[in-house]
Amino acid sequence: MKNKVLVLLILLSTFLGFCQDIKKTTDLVNNNLTIKNPETTSLTVALDKVVEGIGPTGLSSFGIASKDRISEEEQKAYPKMKNIPDSLTNIKEYLFILNDFQFYYQNYKQGIYSKDFFLKKSINNKINLKDTIFLSDKKIKNTISIVAGYTPNNTIVYIIDSNNNDDYSDDEPRTLLSKLNKQDDILDNAIAVDIEYFDGTAIKKDKQLIGVEKSRSDEDLSLMFRFPQFRYGKIQLGNDSYLIISESYNREQSIYLVKDQPYFDRLDRKYKITPSQYLKIEDNYIEYNPISQNLSKIKLTVSPNESENKTTPTTNQVGMIAPNISGINILNDEMISLKKLKGKYVFLDFWSTTCIPCIMEFPKIKEVFDKFSPKNIEIIGIVDVRGKTDIKEFITDKNVSWSTIDDKNPQTIIKGYSINSYPTTYLIDPNGKIIATDLRGDELNNKLELLKVAKK
Repeated sequence: MKNKVLVLLILLSTFLGFCQDIKKTTDLVNNNLTIKNPETTSLTVALDKVVEGIGPTGLSSFGIASKDRISEEEQKAYPKMKNIPDSLTNIKEYLFILNDFQFYYQNYKQGIYSKDFFLKKSINNKINLKDTIFLSDKKIKNTISIVAGYTPNNTIVYIIDSNNNDDYSDDEPRTLLSKLNKQDDILDNAIAVDIEYFDGTAIKKDKQLIGVEKSRSDEDLSLMFRFPQFRYGKIQLGNDSYLIISESYNREQSIYLVKDQPYFDRLDRKYKITPSQYLKIEDNYIEYNPISQNLSKIKLTVSPNESENKTTPTTNQVGMIAPNISGINILNDEMISLKKLKGKYVFLDFWSTTCIPCIMEFPKIKEVFDKFSPKNIEIIGIVDVRGKTDIKEFITDKNVSWSTIDDKNPQTIIKGYSINSYPTTYLIDPNGKIIATDLRGDELNNKLELLKVAKK
């Protein structure tokens, strides 16, 4: 079987003309791969097709704080913008950082940010400092500057620094729109901005499509940002053709692997693969890791030794074994462990005390908690406590009656989950395998009903 996997990878490389980095001695005879001295085999794959349109995550938008809400210390690395029109009033300025880790790291290395500040941002953003090897200490233009304000006739306009020269004089004001839901309108509203990225060896130039819309909040100049652009490569795996897809704005550096067929809706998050997770091909697992920061190049790796072992990998990915979680239940001070719950379904809910959507999910989770038998399902909340919150009082006030552990408690073990956003959820089956993620609202109840989980 290991030969079959490696043949699939070679076919993949040949099919696309991709760069091949084979770290073993091989003979290729009549399209069959003969292995000598097997070690690790890896391929560099190019996601070289860029598409303007709605990507695999659907109609996603992002909000950030305006500059007046950013600390003076953080603004030390912000560009000093020139030529904001004098005719605009009630001005709000924004800086969208496309790659937080690279931005904070390069400014730390250049002496703009202190070491303490860099470490603080790394902890808050749950960044692994070992990953600095994938960054450049040189300045990379990976931000987009936007200013918004009122014209004399009381129209809200915004300006994007499209050539990233820190000067608005050569950019045109645009009317701020809201509730854009059609792809053509979203694309017509978007602007291509000159940016840079690090490809692992050098700084390269690129274009990032960004659209600006009015937030649905009551604040007039609260903006939301969209990135209607994605890239992909087409690969051949055995008899099937697949697409590897990545969003252009992609904090997790995730990809999607799906069969090459028409799609007319966003892809289910179960197809999402983050760095060091696996593409499953038949009974074999191929590890994915990014090479370039914009995912124009990625690496797929297969270990022949691992391919002989059919044990399912342990990683926070649908179809894989869930990494262990253990910690002290805030409600009763008892130790709980995912390992000890084997034989039951387990729902994991990663949330934060500052995450309003997380807290809004509690009534739906409680419905499930009160409905299904604890002999068949357990619920564990893993909370990111912010500020001086009395977490036991907080969850009691929110009517949380299921087990909850504090992710910052020294006795908490959550290694292997790499949570980048809240809420993030996982449903684990009685064998310890992840079977669903991102269940919201009634989806958890519906899933448990379909699984015929026993009720109280």
